[in-house]
Amino acid sequence: MTTKQRLHPGMSTPHTELLRIFGDAWFESVGSASQELLLTQGRLVHVRSREFVVRKGDAANGLFGVVSGVLAASSLLEDGRQMIFGLLEPGDWCGEASSLDGLPRTHDIHALRNSELLHISPPLFERLMQDASFVRAIAVLQTARIRTMFSFFEDAALRSTRARVVRRLLRLARGDASALPRSRRVIPITHETLSMMLGITRQTLSLELKALAATGALSLSYGRIAIESEQTLSALSEV
Repeated sequence: MTTKQRLHPGMSTPHTELLRIFGDAWFESVGSASQELLLTQGRLVHVRSREFVVRKGDAANGLFGVVSGVLAASSLLEDGRQMIFGLLEPGDWCGEASSLDGLPRTHDIHALRNSELLHISPPLFERLMQDASFVRAIAVLQTARIRTMFSFFEDAALRSTRARVVRRLLRLARGDASALPRSRRVIPITHETLSMMLGITRQTLSLELKALAATGALSLSYGRIAIESEQTLSALSEV
């Protein structure tokens, strides 16, 4: 089933709730006029767990904001393994690159659990691009992606497996795909998902997480990792 088939004109999530979900510093920066257009002219998309929002090579079809659930941006490797580049959570946006250049999608985006998205069509995106505040906000979003990409390259080339695990956990705690940092102590993520983000086996990840838990830096529970000492984790991020 395609995302187009699941689009509908009615908002099942109230305007005030959408404003709260997207009410971070990045969204505030787009300006009140563009905020209103995004929330009132965007359409809701319902995606079931494991369904794809877009596939690599799909034609550009607009911008998406996550209202609820979790999405993963990923690609399949030649050996069939999946590599997850990042997680998109409520308040996050994706699809700005293809919306800007009109070129096909560069990777897959699928739902890790049932999700609701706000779809901004290409014509609406072009209308929003007439607003200088929105243009600058999109530039900030793209800059954040570039900074993240270079950070991942650096980690893969220069850092130990443990340091890579620590640095990704710290990033997840601040919002993996957020243009501007957030903050939380408990990260809702499975070992399987985190291992695919790091490109390591679940066994290797399990050993690293147990070692980190032994330092008191974090605690582990099913589907969750809680940061107990950000200071201790930060000290381990360069090891």
